[in-house]
Amino acid sequence: MTEQIGIVGAREHNLSEFSVSLPHRQLIGICGVSGSGKSSLAFDTIYAEAQRRYLESVSPFTRHLLGAVSAPQVDRITGLPAAIAVKQLVSTPPENSSVGTLSQVSDLLRVLFSRFGDYPANQGRLLASAFSPNTVEGACPTCAAKGRIHEIDLDAAVPDDSLTIREGAIAAWPGGWLGRNFKHLVETMGIDIDVAWKTLPAETRTWLLTTEDTPSITVTQESIREHITRGYTGKFRSARRYLLDTMVTTGSDTVRERTEEFLSNDLCPDCHGSRINPDALSVTIGGANIAEVATRSLTDVALSLHTAIAADLDRDHNEAKRFSGATDDAAHVLLDELDKRTEVIERLGVGYLPPHRSAATLSPGELQRLRLAAHLHSGLHGMVYVFDELSTGLHPKDTEHLFTHIEALRDAGNTVILVEHDMELVRRCDWVVELGPGGGARGGQLMFSGPVAEALDGESSTAVRLRNEAPSEPWRAPQEFGAWARCSGLSANNLGDLSLAFPIGGLTTLTGVSGAGKSSALRTVAALARTAGASPFDDDDEPQAVARSGRGELAEADATGLEVFDRVVSFDQSTIGRSPRSVIGTYLGIFDKIRSLFAKTDLARSRGFTASQFSFNTARGRCPRCEGLGIITIDLVHLPASSGTCPECEGRRFTEETLEVTVEDLTIADVLDLSIDAAATVFAERLGLVAHFEVLQRVGLGGLLLGQSSATLSGGEAQRLRLAAVMRARKRRERSLFILDEPANGLHPSDARVLGQLFRQIVDEGDTILIADHNMELAAGSDWLIDMGPGPGPDGGRIVAEGTPREVAAAGIGATAEVLSARFGTSTTTGTTAGTSTTTGS
Repeated sequence: MTEQIGIVGAREHNLSEFSVSLPHRQLIGICGVSGSGKSSLAFDTIYAEAQRRYLESVSPFTRHLLGAVSAPQVDRITGLPAAIAVKQLVSTPPENSSVGTLSQVSDLLRVLFSRFGDYPANQGRLLASAFSPNTVEGACPTCAAKGRIHEIDLDAAVPDDSLTIREGAIAAWPGGWLGRNFKHLVETMGIDIDVAWKTLPAETRTWLLTTEDTPSITVTQESIREHITRGYTGKFRSARRYLLDTMVTTGSDTVRERTEEFLSNDLCPDCHGSRINPDALSVTIGGANIAEVATRSLTDVALSLHTAIAADLDRDHNEAKRFSGATDDAAHVLLDELDKRTEVIERLGVGYLPPHRSAATLSPGELQRLRLAAHLHSGLHGMVYVFDELSTGLHPKDTEHLFTHIEALRDAGNTVILVEHDMELVRRCDWVVELGPGGGARGGQLMFSGPVAEALDGESSTAVRLRNEAPSEPWRAPQEFGAWARCSGLSANNLGDLSLAFPIGGLTTLTGVSGAGKSSALRTVAALARTAGASPFDDDDEPQAVARSGRGELAEADATGLEVFDRVVSFDQSTIGRSPRSVIGTYLGIFDKIRSLFAKTDLARSRGFTASQFSFNTARGRCPRCEGLGIITIDLVHLPASSGTCPECEGRRFTEETLEVTVEDLTIADVLDLSIDAAATVFAERLGLVAHFEVLQRVGLGGLLLGQSSATLSGGEAQRLRLAAVMRARKRRERSLFILDEPANGLHPSDARVLGQLFRQIVDEGDTILIADHNMELAAGSDWLIDMGPGPGPDGGRIVAEGTPREVAAAGIGATAEVLSARFGTSTTTGTTAGTSTTTGS
């Protein structure tokens, strides 16, 4: 193998056909502002070519299936070994994903309980799959593996029995057309909907509220008193059936909250919330069943099972214990594998997590490290590892610890490529590649490639950051606030009766190491704000993005000051868009206006084209082969599905006839390939969309493409796109509370400063912002800082310091103070808290 990876003529996306050589067995940092082409080089060129070469090594039949897979836009790449990519997780993990499934510890636990568990007398051995709530044999039949039982609250469903059904006696039924439909169906069945509910026969009332029958009924103009234009056939559902169906299908947090008002929410009496079949729960190791073991930390799981299984094997060597065919060797193999996995996780600092915890409740930093653990555990050599924003979700203190493991990958003979904005990490690399000078059309150029020591002598913004010469003064002057929101009794996850306060009309940042409890605090405050009367932001066209907090987490919580907010805008790290058809250009309605512009051209009119001709979501103008996606996905059955450019439209999405229509010499496909910045110069004033483009640029999304799938956005990018939508839709007289979880995710330090300036403008207009972020640029520019910790997991959940950024830095307490102190050059003094004179919080 050659000593370097040679890349010649890279022109994927906005890359400007440059050539670069990268040394093997080195740590290589690829940096530059957002949209400069970092991912295009690392993932869409280097990793894509390595993946293509691997797929070429499969059987001729499989290669025939892969005919649609195209090579990246590059002349050639030499010296490229096999590659592994670890991209940012751009969507919230599914609800049934847990710490145990991500770490693969749950798989080992199921095998151990299956083969070495203590079974009740007369119970046959269970397969490992019987210990999983996600299998037919393992799911609790009572709650259908939900863990909780929802049942209709009859008193809440009919709060006033003096009302008639027509007057709305069944409050659990929805309003609008669906509610009218249910009344029509009931009236057609011959039930009197104009008498008081309490006068109806008891069996009729019970049937209307609880039956599982769903008869189809034909409603005619003659069968009901209300006038309808024409008859129809509808399906009746009882109030209970409607509520349970809605809980499963709704994507709206507002609808879910309304539905929960009419349902009880009790722990399943058979599985006690574990979701596992009671037969499997009767099997124990060391006196604990699999659900109880899964509540222990990953570190304790390994230690406790070692002790319990070793004791069982030493005590009981008879055939009754051996009916499964298990041996001491099998136990040692499984336990050794458990040790190896948990040891890596412990080294990464997340050994405190329990296997049963839902992955959706983890912070981005915890998720990142769990995913990384699998690669550190693999022990591969001679590979190329490509990491996307390794520092995502991590406090600067965490990244310092994590980097030692990345160096171990390099020292094992691998080439490690980091796409990174954290200049502290880039400075510790062996080699640096800088792309720029700007984002989108202004990026894609090779600004520098060489040893980090040589990069330090440059004059670019990246070089300035590498030398720590960036402006250290915060971009927001200290403010005085008369009103504060105060929340107490916060208990979600590792929060132990936490109390916190933040200024109304200010920007407050929660900092602290990953796993300190910041995201849990945000979710609970958001739920308290909604309880206090603030309406959630709800976009009917997209999945609900409001952070949720369970009723149990709010049982002891209380708040004052939140009642002043008319609206709470709370975004988590979940993705936007349910499919590749959801693109950035459609989110604010920009693409709709552009399609209408194309439909008004002379050529389009002469051919009878309407705006739908220029949509890749309708059949009229889109490519029939790929149905407007531009790519063909092939299911390889025993291999991961593979995607490639559509051979018919060559990735352009549309038919040739559609692409003959142009505006400003651009086809509709060309428009989708424009960045937000480039599209603004062509369409902003012409279509009256100046404000739409400006808000996207202000939130740092100017380098993204109009046609980019919104499902590919990072968590931070998705939040900023939602933020742009809110800023366009919000009413000036409304007082809003913005709650954002790591909005600076994926931003270059200079871009983060721009985002901070936008936050300043929002709070100056009278709104309040509460964020959790590890970006010290945002932290330094906040009005109020709350540093949580002091450690992760059980060592966190408390406030270690709070005050203005300079006060927290001067106090010298906590991990954030150390970073800010170096930034500001402050000495240790005493800071302040809301209403007190000390930074040390509870």
